[in-house]
Order: sequence, then C-alpha cells, then structure tokens
Amino acid sequence: MLNTTLPVQINHRRFVSDNAKLQGIIPLQRFERFIALVEDEAGEVEAQLEFKKARKHRSLVIGQLRTKVSVICQNCMAPTQIELDTELSVLVVNSEEALAQLHEDDDGLVCEDELILLVDLLEDELILALPMVGKHEEGKCQSALGNAVKALSAVKPFSGDECEEREEGQESQKGASKDTYRPFAGLADLTADMVLKKEE
Repeated sequence: MLNTTLPVQINHRRFVSDNAKLQGIIPLQRFERFIALVEDEAGEVEAQLEFKKARKHRSLVIGQLRTKVSVICQNCMAPTQIELDTELSVLVVNSEEALAQLHEDDDGLVCEDELILLVDLLEDELILALPMVGKHEEGKCQSALGNAVKALSAVKPFSGDECEEREEGQESQKGASKDTYRPFAGLADLTADMVLKKEE
C-alpha cells in the first residue's frame, strides 16, 4: 500500500527528461470538482505515474489511479462505497492550438509553464471513472420493496375485540344507510292507489 503523500505540483518537464516514476497518495479533499459528485470527502487517491517524452516535445503521463468513495445508491437511496480503479494517459501541451491538433483519441491538458498541479492532471480521469448510476453490490441493497415490507411489518395488527368493534360499526352504518336511502320505498303503494282509482 502506498503511504507517501504526493506534492501539490510537479515539474513535468524535468520528470519527463528523467523518465521519472511517481508513486504515492493524494488527499481526496484536493479534488474539489470530484468530491462535489460524491457523498464523503474523506479518503485518498493512490497514484502510480510514469513520465515519458512524446512527439513534438510533449510530456506524456501514463499511470493508474485507485480510490474508494461513497455515493448514493439509486435503488434504495442509501449511501454505498464503491472502488474506482482507472488508467490514464495524458499529453501535456503548451497551447490551445497544440491541444486542438491532438488526435481525437488522445487526452490532452494545456500547461504553458513547467510546473503543473497534480489535481489538474488527474481529476478529469477520476470524474470519468465514476459510474453513471450508483448502486450497492448485488444482494446488499436495501431496496424500496424491502423498505415497504419492513414498514408493513411494523404496523400493529387489530386485536380480536377491535375487529369485532369495526364489524359492528360497519353493520350499524349499513343499517343507517338502509333507513336513510330508500328513494323508491313508496312506489309500490303509489302504484296500488293508481290501480284502484282506475278501477273506480
């Protein structure tokens, strides 16, 4: 495990001329754009980097980044920790014009000075490594269905006496309804009176 904290900035040109390798950790708090996308800024990024000379005196930085971050599971809306392990290959150029001339498959970064911030060099790769949708590992998610079942199990069931009282209340309401709503109750009597008058 890496335990050396890497500097905030480096001289990329000197590292390239020396074909240097850099290994260590970077506190997660340095990556302001990245931590805005996760739930917790605690932790660190493990970086293993190599600096090589590319065409047209460009600096090529290749390597690997590893970290663990907390995100919200979109199934149950609870936090879950995920591991990120991504490779990078970045060409450092000295102007926007040089950046526009790179092949579409190449990742580039403009740095006019010989000093470059490690965060600027690495942060975009970390952001791209984040999953589009955060999820728990299979079988570890407290799903919405599971939450609903738990909520239902917490509901207190009616006792026998309470059930009888509810049934009696429903019966009395039915009786009241019968006494109140009888719009055609006198229709039979009215029909009988009309028949008698007709016979007379």
